[in-house]
Amino acid sequence: MEYTQAINILKELWEVYGSSIEQEYVLFYKSKEQVLDEFFFVLLGGFGISYELNLSGLQILKDQNLFKKDYYKCKDKLLIIEEKIREQFSKKQFVGANLNGHLRKYRYLDTKPKIISNGGYWLWEKCEWELYDKLHDLNASASRLWLCNCPGIGMKSASWLLRNTGFNEDCAVFDVHILRFLSYLGFHVPNQLTEKVYLSLEDALRRVCNNVGVTLGKMDYLLWLLSRNGFLNYADRRDGI
Repeated sequence: MEYTQAINILKELWEVYGSSIEQEYVLFYKSKEQVLDEFFFVLLGGFGISYELNLSGLQILKDQNLFKKDYYKCKDKLLIIEEKIREQFSKKQFVGANLNGHLRKYRYLDTKPKIISNGGYWLWEKCEWELYDKLHDLNASASRLWLCNCPGIGMKSASWLLRNTGFNEDCAVFDVHILRFLSYLGFHVPNQLTEKVYLSLEDALRRVCNNVGVTLGKMDYLLWLLSRNGFLNYADRRDGI
């Protein structure tokens, strides 16, 4: 059978870690406020932005009260919130992957504030920031396509938001950690992940997960945790790679 090795490896990993993932996954079901937090979390993220930096950015902007919907209702006033965000980004106050342990500025100082302001405005136009209710009205497939229309949100970000808020357990979040793990498992991972390629790779992993007997979202989350905590480095050394 195709991906037999991947199935065997993932079965072993799930036997060891599955029970803890099941327990953690209960926490993925979020409140209305937390769903909005996840929306801005994915807008803050992107290539070269670590999870820690991303989370730090979300918390600081929340503490500065910069996620008030009143700031995002009028397109003509978006420059005001952009400047407020840019002011915060320019301060060395964020936690990130800085080897010397110092706080740092946020990445993409020029472009990221605009992405956040446009995303917030899009959300106001589409559902007046009632994201929780909107996602409840859509099925899992439609909700991801709908989110991908938002400036700054693609397949990976939409999948993250839906999985980590409990709205979709049947999607994969293909960040660099997961893609590296898939290569290790024997999947062909192209250099460019178009929407068509994303869906094809996701479907291949879904079939493997079905053979293991676990949902795609839970397995994806396990692989992300393992990769972030050095599992692949250990596996490469063990296999003599």
